[in-house]
Amino acid sequence: MSFYPPGAVNGRLNGFEFTFESIPSSLHDSKLEPDTAYKTQLPSETDSLPDSVECFPRYFGRTYHAYRAGSYVFPNDPAEQERLDLQSLALTELFSGRLHFAPIAEDGPPRRVLDVGTGTGAWAMDIGDMYPEARIIGVDLSPIQSNAVPPNVHFYIEDAAQPWAWPDPFDYIHTRVLLGSFGDFKNEVIQQAYDSLRPGGWLESQDFNVEAVSDDDTLAPDSALCRWVAEMNYASELIGRPLSRSHFLKQWYEEVGFVDVRQHVFKIPINGWAKNPRHKHVGKLWEQNFLDGLSGFSLALFTQVLERRQEEVQVSLVDVRRDISNIHIHAYQHVWVVWGRKPYPGETAATGCPLDSENMTN
Repeated sequence: MSFYPPGAVNGRLNGFEFTFESIPSSLHDSKLEPDTAYKTQLPSETDSLPDSVECFPRYFGRTYHAYRAGSYVFPNDPAEQERLDLQSLALTELFSGRLHFAPIAEDGPPRRVLDVGTGTGAWAMDIGDMYPEARIIGVDLSPIQSNAVPPNVHFYIEDAAQPWAWPDPFDYIHTRVLLGSFGDFKNEVIQQAYDSLRPGGWLESQDFNVEAVSDDDTLAPDSALCRWVAEMNYASELIGRPLSRSHFLKQWYEEVGFVDVRQHVFKIPINGWAKNPRHKHVGKLWEQNFLDGLSGFSLALFTQVLERRQEEVQVSLVDVRRDISNIHIHAYQHVWVVWGRKPYPGETAATGCPLDSENMTN
């Protein structure tokens, strides 16, 4: 398997078409409180489409998408599909059940909704149930969506990095956990979404940076988890698909021309260490999501970009898993939710709002 073209040296990819800073101090003002009574067990060390679109190549014992093969570095097999559904559930729980933050129903329910990078289609189906009169369209590189969908939900195989050609504008466009899948998210997604919305329509992005942090220094900078984060970021930068750019989303929205741009930043615990029952529940979901996805996240980047042997990568992940499940490490990741409105003709003044943060202390 080659995720980079001939001539790439030492993982440095020149002109490669691959379909992977600092947190504002205000986000650290409040702290998640650890539950000293919580116990867990650390994982064991051993623990009608064209046929070509559905003929998935297999590497590392996993399958990967076939359409525009090599443009996305993560698996698409049943194990990954289950993880994607779990990830969707964890984020919805983090958002207290909210599927969207943009006020898309203020002037009546939306009529046309686009979910970019829909994955298994979990969010698209949920939003289809919420707005049964709307036409919901989900697009992805892989045909891994369920056949049992609401009648108003439709899935298409599309590469969202390519020019969009939708004949009719949308009222609302949604993205979730897509950073790392595009070389130029601002222009490939945000700009194209702007062009594909009706005036007054909304774009919303829900994404996270891979960095894990702790407020009480229980996550050591030289820990296995921090080393893994650094290597993931390094490898994703080498292929021109940076993972950790969520903190730029609001700026990109405004640069493209969106108005009424808002931002919420959430803390999501990496396991069940938090004392608050809701935070503990969300943390347990996120821990399982992290553990289930760790190998798939790592193998293609570490073997094909960092040029490591598969066995070496798997051994290195043992300590990463221990850190993820160590309740004495009070670590969390930041999740950004950003939304903005396409202005009406003649409306030029940017009306963005200051940062809002959800510190999970309620």
